[in-house]
Parts: sequence; structure tokens; C-alpha cells
Amino acid sequence: MRYDLPLPVTRHAASVGARGVAGSVPVRRGIAVVAVVGGALSVATATPIEDRLPAPRDAGDDDATPFGLAASDKRVSTDDDSDDTVRADTIRAPKVLDTDALASAVRRANAEGKRLAEQRSGDDQDDDSGDDDSTASDDDGIVVGDGATQLPQEATPSRTASQFPSEIIDPENWYLTLPTGKKGSPDTIDAAKLASYHSEFFQLNQQRNGVVFTANAGGVTTSGSHYPRSELREMSGDEKASWDGRKGTHTMVLDQAITETPKNKPDVIAGQIHGTSDDLMQIHLSGTQLTVKYADGKKKVLLDGDYQLGKRFNVKIESAGGHVKVWYDGAEKADLPINSSTSYFKAGAYVNSNKSKGDSSASEGQVVIYNVDVKHT
Repeated sequence: MRYDLPLPVTRHAASVGARGVAGSVPVRRGIAVVAVVGGALSVATATPIEDRLPAPRDAGDDDATPFGLAASDKRVSTDDDSDDTVRADTIRAPKVLDTDALASAVRRANAEGKRLAEQRSGDDQDDDSGDDDSTASDDDGIVVGDGATQLPQEATPSRTASQFPSEIIDPENWYLTLPTGKKGSPDTIDAAKLASYHSEFFQLNQQRNGVVFTANAGGVTTSGSHYPRSELREMSGDEKASWDGRKGTHTMVLDQAITETPKNKPDVIAGQIHGTSDDLMQIHLSGTQLTVKYADGKKKVLLDGDYQLGKRFNVKIESAGGHVKVWYDGAEKADLPINSSTSYFKAGAYVNSNKSKGDSSASEGQVVIYNVDVKHT
């Protein structure tokens, strides 16, 4: 006599016995455990079992195929691990549903499935070739290949947190001027050293997704300025950049935020086009007014009349045909008549205050740049 399970069972569950489940191919593919829990386990936990079983059938019926997890007297051939089928002549029908054996098999299947999943994870890490023509990914992240199906895993971040400012700002075409050094001759960091450079004046923010430029009011200045800076200066390879604003199109896009200003004179310049001896235009914060200043600071165009420190914004500066246009958060705000044959971009924190303006030496201006992109066509 034997009993058939009263619930539907998957093909994989039907093809193996209690002692063969834990080491079978379906378990390694993460399927058999689902079948066990979804089908056979529900039988083992049913109360009373007699109410869930159909009438017994004669073990001599040739058209009946015993399946499910039942008594321990089944024998399964496992000579070929790649074959999901079971030879019929190796199975002897159980006479009674053995719930203890079923529960034991479930535990073994779970343990084996976990072990094989860990082993597979280790194998995947060892093989980083990423070239498997038999495997494809669908939009839901489910991987299908070689007849096996895996549940999607959590997405891996596209990149890890940055370690140096140069991972956010490409140092290739810049050099950095610092508020340190000798009077009239501040320290500078060229492109080769900028790749691994960081300090209190040029470092990653706490989120490691932006570069913090800091200059103190008592810092060292250049010979042509009264104000300190932690600022990038555009380069062209090993030469200082100098392009003609009347020819071609020259663009700088900044994703940035001004996060601190000196206390007494709250002025900071976050980006500019400079000429041979003086600035041509500036992105200038004075108090809460964020403006574009030009004509040696005598004229200005308002970008934001109530700028709050820390507000992130996007500014695009484009020089072409003797004009400089400025977009603020996608909206065109200024079209300036600037006609210079020698120009270059600058970006960072140029602090328009010093001790003579009433600020202490330690009073700081600070700008965070999340991205800077320069193009010349």
C-alpha cells in the first residue's frame, strides 16, 4: 500500500526522494526548497494528517508514480548529477507518510541550499571576467542561464565613495591656489600633485560627494589681490589656459553650493572668467544676494535675491562671439557684452574679505563643488 500526497508538487519534488533532495541539482538551483516548503511541508504540518490523505492505492498499479517526501525506504540513483530525472526501477513505494523524515529532509535541504548558495557566491567573486554568453539579465534583475533561475539580488552601487577630491574634479586641466605660503606668493598645487592632494583648504565633504574649498580672511594673497582664495585656475596641459572669447564657444558648468561666508563682510566668489590682469565676470554672493558681477564689479545681474547658505545650484557660463551668457538652474539670466581675446575660467572659494574689513584671520569662506565641466569648441 502507499499514499499519494494530496497537494500539487513540482516536477523537481516529484523526481526525488527524501534522502536525495538535499544533494540534488534542483536544490543547488534554489528551486527544490521552494517545492518542499510549498507542498510537502504543508502536509507535514497539517492536523490531523488522516483528514488530508486520500484513500490508499494498490502498490501494484503500474501507472502510478510515487512522489513527494515520505518514508525513508525510497532509494534514488544519483550517478548523474546533471540529470533531474530518476530511474523508476530504483524507487520502492512507501507504505506510510513519515512526517519525521519529511521534517528532517526539509532541514537538510535548507542547510544544503544555504551552503551551496555561499559556495556559488564565492565562485562568482573569483570569476570577474563578466563574459558569459549563456547568461542574460532581464529588466527585473533575474538571471537565466543553463536552465537555472536565480532571484534578483540588491543592486550594487555604481561606484564607491570617493577617497580624494580628484575623483570628483578631474585635475588634468587645473591648478590650485591656496591661502598659504609667502606674502604675495601663495602655495599652488599643479595637476600632477593635485591627483592625490587634500588638505583643510581642499577636501571632500562629509558625504564624500563634493569638494570643499576653504579660504580664511587672514590667508596669503596673490601679488595682484587683497583677498585670499582656495581656487582652481584653468590650464591647457602644462600651459596656463588663454582663449579668445570672440572666437569659438567656451563653456563652464558648475554644480555647487556656497556654505560659509566671513562674518563681517559676507562676500564670496564661487566662479569667474578672468582676463589678462583682472576678472571679466564673477558669480558673486554678497550677504543673501547671489549675482553676476561684471565691468570691474560696477554692474551686476541678480540670480537669487534670497540665497541661503548651503543651497545647491547649477550655473552655466558660456562665452562666444564677444558675449557671455549665464544660466542659473536652467534659466538664462544674463547676456553680457564681454569682448576679450585672453580669457580663462576659475572656480572655488575666492573670499572677498580680510582683516582690514573687520573679519578675524580665522573667519572663513567656503564653497562646495559637486561637479565642474569645461568645454571648448
